[in-house]
Amino acid sequence: MFFIMLAIVYLVANIFIYLKCNAAMAGLPVAARIAAGVIYWALALSFIIYMAAGDRGLPARTGHAFYWVSTSWLVFTLYTLVWLIIFGIAGLAGLHVRQPFVWAAGLTLVIMAAGFANFATPDTRRLTVDVPKHIDGTRLTRIVAVSDLHLGYGVTRPRLEQYVNLINDCKPDIILIAGDLIDMTITPLYQEKMWEPLGKLHARLGIFMVPGNHDHLCGIDACTQFVARTPITLLRDSVARLECGIQIVGRDDNYNRRRKPLAQLMSETDPDKPVIVMDHQPNDSQVSAAIDSRADLLLCGHTHNGQVWPFGLATKSIYSHSYGYDKVQGTHIYVSSGLGLWGPPYRIGSDSELAVIDMRTE
Repeated sequence: MFFIMLAIVYLVANIFIYLKCNAAMAGLPVAARIAAGVIYWALALSFIIYMAAGDRGLPARTGHAFYWVSTSWLVFTLYTLVWLIIFGIAGLAGLHVRQPFVWAAGLTLVIMAAGFANFATPDTRRLTVDVPKHIDGTRLTRIVAVSDLHLGYGVTRPRLEQYVNLINDCKPDIILIAGDLIDMTITPLYQEKMWEPLGKLHARLGIFMVPGNHDHLCGIDACTQFVARTPITLLRDSVARLECGIQIVGRDDNYNRRRKPLAQLMSETDPDKPVIVMDHQPNDSQVSAAIDSRADLLLCGHTHNGQVWPFGLATKSIYSHSYGYDKVQGTHIYVSSGLGLWGPPYRIGSDSELAVIDMRTE
């Protein structure tokens, strides 16, 4: 029912925008207006068609184009509608804008261009955390933490190769992937042999990931089989113990309602050695469980920090820890906004990022 209501709202918004668009074309020949209308509704309905069609094994390039165009129209609809509403309110105040659709569409395209450029240039967040525990060897361990790569029709192999280079350039001791490696279907990952660039990831102490909700949505068995072709160790309600003494607790995603409680997993760890917990979704109850269990570091993703304004306001209202770094009762918490993204390839009011966390031990 929720998705039906969203579809209705989306269609009503597009009808409103189309009426404004049609009014802007009042001086054009009828044939031109009809052609523009056909193009408009082909774009407006493309996302609904894409979602209804599901995974039909489209060729990679066709799938990428269909995905990007259809999801981009979601952003176009959102911001064009916002601008038209602003112009409408300005008109009530006596400030009339000529050709409001033209202005709204133009401003929206500028915002989208900036949002794409922002997505295409990920940020590197750097922080140092102190964990008063002993490990063997060096006292400084460099962790590169990423989440939400969403590999598929949205994030392509060339983009993945860029991500791999960015991660390796940070010279990590450990690479941690906090869920949603895969987007909605495994098909394009095999079509583009994405295990090959993932195979070039390198970390002295290993590469680990936990599933996210999208890894389950695309089929957790298919996800597991794909990850097995890479140097990544998938942790599903399990604990990895590194030779130096660091312990990584990987929780299955909350999508699995029968996953083990964190307290049960933590009982398998040595409290005198550093414990890192990865849990894809930063639900308040899950964050509290990590704090109560005295985890040293908690890594999450999922929220994308809203990805596109104003959805960051929504994530902040849902999650107490919706993005960034915090420390509560000795537990360091980092919620990533994600290296990749779901859907439209734009970052507006958020950034794609990887986090370089230098963990200092005694």
